[in-house]
Amino acid sequence: MARVLSKLWRDGVLQLVLEHAPVNSLSHPMRLALWEALEAADADPAVRAIVIGGAGRGFSAGGDYAELRSPLQQQWPALSAHLFPRIEACTKPMIAAIHGFAIGGGFELALACHYRVAQRDARIALPELKHGVVPPSGSQRLPRAVGVGRALALILAGEPVRADRYADTPLFDRLCEADPLAAARAFAAAMDRDRPPASVLLRHRPLDRCGAAEAIAAYRARLGDAGVPNQAALGCIDAVECAVNAADFDGGLAGAKRIHDELSVRARAGTG
Repeated sequence: MARVLSKLWRDGVLQLVLEHAPVNSLSHPMRLALWEALEAADADPAVRAIVIGGAGRGFSAGGDYAELRSPLQQQWPALSAHLFPRIEACTKPMIAAIHGFAIGGGFELALACHYRVAQRDARIALPELKHGVVPPSGSQRLPRAVGVGRALALILAGEPVRADRYADTPLFDRLCEADPLAAARAFAAAMDRDRPPASVLLRHRPLDRCGAAEAIAAYRARLGDAGVPNQAALGCIDAVECAVNAADFDGGLAGAKRIHDELSVRARAGTG
């Protein structure tokens, strides 16, 4: 059963925990449960900040791939179209508390939050190309946090890496040895209450375009040298390029979504 466990601490920090064994996949029932929990939290004057974590072994392994070729994948609330914008629009600061793993849509969910606290040895990944598609929102938010070259490296590898590999970037606001839920609650309790939550969103972070064109060209060249091009990998490069070339975040996201949708059609037809 997919559900969101809720606990309000005395300091006004609300703890939401995704529980959907075994990997907290963001299936349609889980997305509905999270949406409802966010609506309630945003409307509750007793809640000053929201910490979201995962039950069991990790934060979330992302979308339910049993829904990949099902209408349920885009049924309201869909991740990129509905849930991530709802997180960004939350009037209370929202902190992702990552342990174990944050993969695919699970990592994209964390990227949509206002802040991220992670266990140092937690594993993060955007493995969508292995399924023949691209991470639409991840391809736009991740470059704003770690730079275009490092974002491309993570997306094109498709393999989990340790969170502390990005300790020198703004990707994580705090790294901890253990118990990221407790660390995130402490972070929430100590944060500047006068700072508007929306101001820290990755969508509003300027993208460093220095060296971006060269990194994109280098990765395209590597794929060309490999022989028959991987269409999903090329699509991932194109999606990141949308972030670089667009006038704003929404323009880049629209381009990445078009690439994702085109590749999804190919994947469903078995021609990807």
